[in-house]
Amino acid sequence: MPEATALILAAGRGMRMGKRGEMTPKGLLEVGGEPLVQRSVRLLQEQGVRNVRIVTGHLADQYQDLFQNHAGVTLVHNAQYGETGSLLSLMMGLEGLDGDVVLLESDIIFERRALAPITSGVTRILMSGETRATDEVFIWSREGLQGQAVLKTMNKDISAQPEQHLGELVGITCFSAANRSVLQDVGAAHLAAHPTSDYEIVVVKTGARVDIDCHLIEDLAWSEVDDEQMYHNAISHVWPRICENDTLYASERRNTT
Repeated sequence: MPEATALILAAGRGMRMGKRGEMTPKGLLEVGGEPLVQRSVRLLQEQGVRNVRIVTGHLADQYQDLFQNHAGVTLVHNAQYGETGSLLSLMMGLEGLDGDVVLLESDIIFERRALAPITSGVTRILMSGETRATDEVFIWSREGLQGQAVLKTMNKDISAQPEQHLGELVGITCFSAANRSVLQDVGAAHLAAHPTSDYEIVVVKTGARVDIDCHLIEDLAWSEVDDEQMYHNAISHVWPRICENDTLYASERRNTT
């Protein structure tokens, strides 16, 4: 069976970061003394996902400099990053892959528990509880074939659905090999009609064809870094919680083994 591959979407320009984003890709901003994507790669490989593919665009040379000699990491360049959305990056990143795929956004910082739901052959989307991050993407669920909560839709408008949302999108989604193929088929059709689309709509459309389990970690410490306010919050407030939770849950794991 082919090994799982992590796919990190890192082509975006980060325009909301202003001057800082013109100099550094969002995924290479540092929190806790380590660039976001470098930390994601390290945690993924420590979790057993050894193969990581990063789709670059804006300031791609900085990713090349950082990862050119990094075992298990390959770079794919999206030269059209300035005129397209993240869906093209997704499709470019998926090309030629087999096996399971773990899809991540580049501009997130998270505790180790966020990667615990990665399981061979399982398709699931990670959610957190309330973050009050100001740019939340809310997730609603439906009942799956086995009675479990599975992805119905997602939206930044909390009132987009009449029922209560289940959680907030973190930016980590796992696809089994079979469902990765569905994702590619759905993505190709949507990209042909909507070439500037972002990837999330294709995840939702895929969820209408197959069950994408909703995995909620209510107290997960994590943050997106999309503007200066979020960056400051990630450094000042979220990072200390990540360190605390990583220590706490590592201790709990040792005590149960």
